[in-house]
Amino acid sequence: MTVCTPSSAALRLDAPRQVSTRLRLREFSWHDVDDLVRMHQDPRVRAQLVDDAPLDNAQAVHRFINSLHAFYRQHEGTGIWCAERAVPPDASTVLEARQAHAQGDIGDAWLALVEAPQWRFCGWFSLVHLDDAPHELEIGARLTADAWGGALAIEGGEWLLHQAFAGLGRHQVHGHCSPSNRSAAHCLRALGFGAAGLAAYNGVQAARFTIAQGHWVRWSALPRRERQRAVLRPVAEDRQPPVAASPPAGHGG
Repeated sequence: MTVCTPSSAALRLDAPRQVSTRLRLREFSWHDVDDLVRMHQDPRVRAQLVDDAPLDNAQAVHRFINSLHAFYRQHEGTGIWCAERAVPPDASTVLEARQAHAQGDIGDAWLALVEAPQWRFCGWFSLVHLDDAPHELEIGARLTADAWGGALAIEGGEWLLHQAFAGLGRHQVHGHCSPSNRSAAHCLRALGFGAAGLAAYNGVQAARFTIAQGHWVRWSALPRRERQRAVLRPVAEDRQPPVAASPPAGHGG
């Protein structure tokens, strides 16, 4: 996957962007090298990838981050962003701090510092152009194993789709995963994507999913619980209308 077309919608994440109370995104920096290496050395993560770039050693990660620094400024609005999840503070420490605050031993600022979550690396989220169709966008996520199963992928995916449709005015967005990756497929369906068959992807066959802007507007207006129930109903795999049925957004790539 690559980013090759400058965007008219500026989006700078050189400072962390809060996606939800427990997820934030920012641009990658050099202090992320060790975290990226560890993530790509995890066989559980590697087994899920359809574009397994060799990011399991520091030299490759340095080159990767160096390239990111260049296109963050050249291709505003799209990118691959570092994801961090909120880790709640220790409950006993918070209790002690609140007791000290009630007794006047510490001030408001110190209490707020103790109560604030710690932000821990948990992978990345991406909104990039397809190699084989540079005018088309795809979303993606690559999370550490300890961040699986907590709906962070849904929260990040919703933010990416909002950026693609509301921020960039795109007509449609794609997603890809290994045909055997049921968790990723379920996540894409929960975001409103419909299955679009198999497609060549970085030299392998991947399951392709697509969502149109009109469907996203209707789908995102539903409560999340209702969307989850709809995905779990035993109905046809592709739930959304054909992409061509939605009016074009008129956005150039």
